[in-house]
Amino acid sequence: MTTREKIIHTLKQYRPIHLECERLRLRIIDKRGDMYSIRAVCTSSAAVKSGSISDRVESVVEAMDSMIHYYADKMAAAESAEKDIMGLINQITDSEKRNVLFMHYIEGKTFFEISEIMIYSERSIWNRHNAAIEELCNKYPDHSDS
Repeated sequence: MTTREKIIHTLKQYRPIHLECERLRLRIIDKRGDMYSIRAVCTSSAAVKSGSISDRVESVVEAMDSMIHYYADKMAAAESAEKDIMGLINQITDSEKRNVLFMHYIEGKTFFEISEIMIYSERSIWNRHNAAIEELCNKYPDHSDS
């Protein structure tokens, strides 16, 4: 893998982890809603006597605990990836190139979206991206191919 491929791979690792964390957060919110609904049903004495409600509550609580632990692990991985990526991005000397990398790899914007924000052509944004990657490659010449 070339230095360029390694750098791009490192930059690309943040977004999928971040998106998975967001999906998990939404699932936890959904499960929390289930718990509140079950708790409301639990006030009914007939439902409590049947025993099925307590089983459902236990099931939801276990699922939430599992998701919360998984979410915490994923968040730790995302924070670590973001720290590594921001370390790379902050090494770029030109602020516009830094902004292109940040918007593309951290915020997940396309080159077209970035071009609309920065009021440059899409090709100009692509060129800034490539120049930023080349700048990073020049900072790590010892990893050229492996």
